[in-house]
Amino acid sequence: MIRTLLGLAVVATLLPACISRRNINYLQDNALSNTAKLYPNRKFEYRIQVNDILSVRVLGLDDANARLFNVQSTQGTSMVNDAQMYVDGFSVDKAGNVQLPSVGRVKVQGLTVGEAQELLQRKINDYFTNATVILKLVSFRVSVLGGVERPGSYLVYNNQITLLEALALAGGPSEFADKRYVSLMRQSDQGTQAVNVDLGRMDVLSSEYYYLLPNDVVYVPVLKARPGRLNLEMLSVFLTAISVAAVVYTVIQNQNNN
Repeated sequence: MIRTLLGLAVVATLLPACISRRNINYLQDNALSNTAKLYPNRKFEYRIQVNDILSVRVLGLDDANARLFNVQSTQGTSMVNDAQMYVDGFSVDKAGNVQLPSVGRVKVQGLTVGEAQELLQRKINDYFTNATVILKLVSFRVSVLGGVERPGSYLVYNNQITLLEALALAGGPSEFADKRYVSLMRQSDQGTQAVNVDLGRMDVLSSEYYYLLPNDVVYVPVLKARPGRLNLEMLSVFLTAISVAAVVYTVIQNQNNN
């Protein structure tokens, strides 16, 4: 009887560890060797949409015109915080235009950031001489939720970010995160697109969803084994207590028989 109870306790302790390595590790590929393997990227270049916020700086202007375009911090320095960039940036209206001082409305919806910068440069050249336009998208934000260390919304100071980089911003997946079924939600003109991404496979590097777009939401689910593991840990403690009680009972019985 004692051996049976001890055996059950050991089984209860070992069962929680039976979680597939594929749930735990990134980018598993049995065929991977010391030879480098190329995974071509299917990068999707972002195109400006309605409600985007653009930072437009025009260099080479006189002080009066420079103040119309270029955002300055409230402390008079060149450092500008995110909130100020949002308030003082140029918003893309419902018609897809930005309203620029002296220039007027310019249609930028559907253009890449590079294409929009070239268009604004041509418009500025009609009004100013030796002016240089610098255009940035300041509303590039991604959200990472679920089984990560620091869930939240993150502003991206770059023209692109990968799915793995976004998870790194959030501190990486937690102990019980399931990397096989990571959900990616992406806004479009037709609605919200949702897709599952398996981070346990190497070919995710070639996925069209490997590079994130502004306002993407990444959700990392938690393994179903987690509540079962907690219950098994409690069961293990319970069985251990029973086995100890059985040993004590047996010792007492042997003493009484002697």
